[in-house]
Amino acid sequence: MDLVKICDRVIKYAFYILFLITPFLFNPSTTFPSFELFEWNKMMFVYLITVLVATSWVIKMIASGNFIFQKTPLFWPMLFFLATQVIATIFSIDRYLSIWGYYSRFHGGLLSSIAYVTLYFAFVSNLAYINLKQWLFLLLTAGAAVSIYGIAQRFSIDAHKWVQDVQNRVFSTLGQPNWLAAYLAILLPISISLVLNNLKSGKQFHTSKIQNLKFKVQNKNTKFNKFSILIFTFCIIFYICLLFTKSRSGFLGFWGANGVFWLIIYLTNRPNWKRFLTLFLILNSLFLILNFFIKTPFTQYNRVASIEVFSNQLVIEETKAPIGDSVINIGITDSSKIREIVWQGAVDIIKNYPLFGTGPETFAFAYYRFRPVSHNLTSEWDFLYNRAHNEFLNIGANSGLIGLATYVLLIASIFTSLINQLRKRRQNFLLISAFISSYISILITNFFGFSVVVIGLFFFLLPVLLFVNVEKGPAAATLAPPLSKPRQIFIILVVLSGFAGVGSLGKLWLADSTYAKAISYSRAGDFDLAYQKIVVATNLRPDEPNFHDQRADIAGNLAQSLMTTDSTASAKHFQDAVSQSSLALTTSPQNVNFWKTRTRILFALSEIDPAFLNQALGAIQLAMELSPTDPKLTYNAAIVYGRLNRPEDAISLLQKTIELKGDYRDAYIALSIFYIEQKDNARAREILELALSRINPNDEEIKNRLSEIPN
Repeated sequence: MDLVKICDRVIKYAFYILFLITPFLFNPSTTFPSFELFEWNKMMFVYLITVLVATSWVIKMIASGNFIFQKTPLFWPMLFFLATQVIATIFSIDRYLSIWGYYSRFHGGLLSSIAYVTLYFAFVSNLAYINLKQWLFLLLTAGAAVSIYGIAQRFSIDAHKWVQDVQNRVFSTLGQPNWLAAYLAILLPISISLVLNNLKSGKQFHTSKIQNLKFKVQNKNTKFNKFSILIFTFCIIFYICLLFTKSRSGFLGFWGANGVFWLIIYLTNRPNWKRFLTLFLILNSLFLILNFFIKTPFTQYNRVASIEVFSNQLVIEETKAPIGDSVINIGITDSSKIREIVWQGAVDIIKNYPLFGTGPETFAFAYYRFRPVSHNLTSEWDFLYNRAHNEFLNIGANSGLIGLATYVLLIASIFTSLINQLRKRRQNFLLISAFISSYISILITNFFGFSVVVIGLFFFLLPVLLFVNVEKGPAAATLAPPLSKPRQIFIILVVLSGFAGVGSLGKLWLADSTYAKAISYSRAGDFDLAYQKIVVATNLRPDEPNFHDQRADIAGNLAQSLMTTDSTASAKHFQDAVSQSSLALTTSPQNVNFWKTRTRILFALSEIDPAFLNQALGAIQLAMELSPTDPKLTYNAAIVYGRLNRPEDAISLLQKTIELKGDYRDAYIALSIFYIEQKDNARAREILELALSRINPNDEEIKNRLSEIPN
């Protein structure tokens, strides 16, 4: 048994499977659900492959008696970037969150960065030779299958399964239209380059001397023609699905990459440009025709270059009634406007944490502290933003300017390596041009959004193809020395460690599934079953603060439901709720949501003992310190002050609430009630009239309240 060869095969096929399977992974199961259907399962699979590859790599080194490591031009940039992630994690405002990643996103934490860098070095160190044709064909086949499913979604194949309007904006197996579009924008230049590689020039094709790709043919080869037609079909499928996502960032990402790709081909092949001109015209004409019939995500473009030109009624993306100067009418806020606001918050975080940021994946809670007041006047004013919707600002906020600098250095090093390979005029320059273009698409989509698991894989592993041999077959295998007893023991220990790693991943997945069931039961109002499941989840993973916070919330709801029927059980669950809330906050004291949960529990307890009101007030005051522009917090704090018989403080906070969010209807009504209780009917009338003028002049409830106020 040649252990080295076995390890080589395991590593090789693990990478094939990684790129083939990862885009497909999501979990629609109701028996064993996931809290997050898409990213969690993809990230767990990446971790699984990382454990498998790392274990095989170490065993291979022990078996061969050699230290197997290939140093590439990206060695130092990779390590510098990883080092800043480690340092940023050490100084993080929530170290646990920075290590594991934000729960429901997962990608971006320190562990995920370690996994990607490990996979990169494992690939370049162990796969000195790859069959590029097989690798690229698997890559594009996976993309085609994902795209076909996305196109089928457009025709309602699974519309009944999703809350989102998947028929309007497809997301296939990626989980979000922008993520799917970013994935397709990467694949399109690669597929176009393969079509060009098969472009006929006499009896053989231009740049067809790569032995592994086997693009040499004689005369007219039917097999080649079928392959060309297949890849060409993939291009069209990718683009149709891209249009169905209605993703602006993905659309811009592709066309930016497409422009760069053809520009490189023109500049490096001016004498032979005519060989590519026909396909250039055919492909891009087809893309424009598809734009015409399917339409793009840009309304302005559609009005002049789509089928809408011949329609009697142009489709307007957003229609609003005339708005007077004094009336606030949010409607659906344009995503570009929201991005500007979130970006401003990210810039403010960087200004206050300039060196190493607030820690990887902490944006969600750092943003609360620097959230612009203007965010309150958008349609997504009460959404939690766990990313900056700009990968560069996100890294700057989470890892500081030093972390951002190493990220930019890594990108610059990748492009430098790509361009150097291009200058050498290797025979596979078309693919190098495609890789450059694909990286351009990643930068564009990341600029208007953020990276996810599949995009992260391409970001870190696409450069691998620069440093592996695609022109020669595998080198002759050398005979490994006999395994001594100490090396056999080391191998056994490594294998056991690998099994332990896989077991830990299984335990994490099971804990998440149980957590998802608990949330499902809780939302259905079955707090008893929910509590049983969440107890199992916290026992499986006692270090996860989200589990403890959810257990606190479920226990609090269960205690309230038992308050009138079983006071002893109710008190027991209230005690558990407070205890679990404390555990969550011990791990993540900067988590605003955990403080909100604690406030709700203590406020509910005040119905039994009013002394808990002061503790509830203390909890919500801490939350307001962490999120000073959140109008919901000031509103709820006012309610607590009202229960404490401190109307002046309640009125002051409600006034602040209205300053923070001028269309907060409930705040106007609550403020009028407090004014009436204070016998200040004039101010009560004034505040309700202000609500009518600012929000909705036809609000019947406010009109009725206004008419009931005595003169």
